Amino acid sequence: MGPFLFLAVVAAAAGSVDASPTLWASALALGAGAAWSLQDARTPGVTQISIAVWAYALWLVASNAIANSSYTAAAPFHAAFLAGGFALGRRLDAEARNRAYAWLAAGGAGLALWALCQLASGATSRGHAHFETPNTLATVLNLALVPTLLLFAWNTRAAKFAALGILLAAGLAATASRGGFLGLAGGLLAASMLARRLGVPIERRGASGIAAALALGWSIAELAPFIAHWLQVAPGQPGTLAAQEMFGEMSKYSSASRLELYALAASGLAGHFALGIGYLGFNALLEAGRLAVPSYGADGVTYFAHNDYLQTLVELGLPGVVALLAMVSLPFLFALRTGLREVRDRQSLIAALGAIATMAVHAAVDFPFYVPVCLLLFGIVLGTVDRMLAPVGSMQARWQARPARLAGIVIAALLAVVLVPPVAAQAAADHAQRKWLAADGQSAAYWFEVARRIERRDWRYHWYAGQFWLAQAALNAHPVAARQADAAFAAGFAANPREPRNLIGRIATHRRFGALLAAPASPEELRSWIDQALGLAPLNAQVRNERAAVLDYLGRAGRAAR
Repeated sequence: MGPFLFLAVVAAAAGSVDASPTLWASALALGAGAAWSLQDARTPGVTQISIAVWAYALWLVASNAIANSSYTAAAPFHAAFLAGGFALGRRLDAEARNRAYAWLAAGGAGLALWALCQLASGATSRGHAHFETPNTLATVLNLALVPTLLLFAWNTRAAKFAALGILLAAGLAATASRGGFLGLAGGLLAASMLARRLGVPIERRGASGIAAALALGWSIAELAPFIAHWLQVAPGQPGTLAAQEMFGEMSKYSSASRLELYALAASGLAGHFALGIGYLGFNALLEAGRLAVPSYGADGVTYFAHNDYLQTLVELGLPGVVALLAMVSLPFLFALRTGLREVRDRQSLIAALGAIATMAVHAAVDFPFYVPVCLLLFGIVLGTVDRMLAPVGSMQARWQARPARLAGIVIAALLAVVLVPPVAAQAAADHAQRKWLAADGQSAAYWFEVARRIERRDWRYHWYAGQFWLAQAALNAHPVAARQADAAFAAGFAANPREPRNLIGRIATHRRFGALLAAPASPEELRSWIDQALGLAPLNAQVRNERAAVLDYLGRAGRAAR
């Protein structure tokens, strides 16, 4: 189980940087392999936590398929990471849970070392390891750090917990993530309060051990650049210290930027409170409202409001945010209500609840619930908590019953319908790009068209095909190429009317090759289209450049007509 799980998390981490359906599908397949390799096939029955998880996942998929005018292939995969991780976690007995913790903690230690090496090298002032942002690394490290510190507090003589806690704390300090430190504090505070209420309090010696581990970790991160400089491992002067990064001008800029993003997200609630604007629709909201977010300038890119609860309300409406809040709160409510009377290992359960709390708190200022690897890890931890909270008599090998096997077949078929087309479309588009680079235009044209027909609702594949056909029209001025470009761009804009790139492509096609089209756009249509694009992204450089080109074209056409 361990190697499968480790590789699944590695693939999910790779897919958290490269938004690739192929990587996502590989991670899910490896996770399924980890689940099937477990000897204990028993899982708890239907619980309120499981209902919340499945409600969120199903609403995410359904709203993206039905109510989202800007469909994204990420939605069903994100739902699968959460639900799949949860299902895996529910199958982990005590022995398997310990093995999973060992493998994942080793991975966290490797990421922490990577971040420290980045900080020591002077190449960056904030460690981020493999990830695009230090905040994502902080979330991943906290999911291992909080349980490790808590287990160390209850067993201060365990050297393995002490060493791992110090290393993970150093990695967290290297990120200089204020959200990460907020999540760490929230996780430890929630766990310590639960521990006291449930009869396994953290004694003064344990609290001192946690404080010492965090202090040593912070010191290692702060000294890493100087140590590397003294040892001549990293040439040049030491880089900016994590503390300076955390409390300096960047901190003030980040806070102001988040407030602007929150206000912009709140403005998107008007008329969309019930169903939302669609998953990952915040980027379109940002493009249309950049004047309200001056900190991002004309070309700053983000798909996230940096508050998952607010963004979920905006994108998935009231049902989505209610399900999300239920997922993160129900485990604590049940732990307090039951008093963990039937739980044999209270310390492990409270440590897992601390991990849930750290990500739940971090989500108030960043976007961990939109990152595949974070969703997978959170799902696994939540599943283990659900299993540990379940009464002993509720554990059953449910997949051995015929109705359950039939249900499994139906679920697998639905997953194939939802998840296979994005993978196939990406494979076709990637093959088309390679053929285009190899100057095999005929084959490239075929596979671009295949990709956009597999995923008709994904605007990107229409845009890829439109770019190809527009290039062919520019190369040989062939009417078929111009018409194919126009058709692809028109289909792409119809698929996602919030994304201006297909509309800009169509405007450029009519402006440059209108004479080759059966029904070229009139000057009034061109002006209307470019005004529409400007409304979608008023500060976008491509839109503004095309607007200037259209105005110049219309001016020359008007002078020629006179």
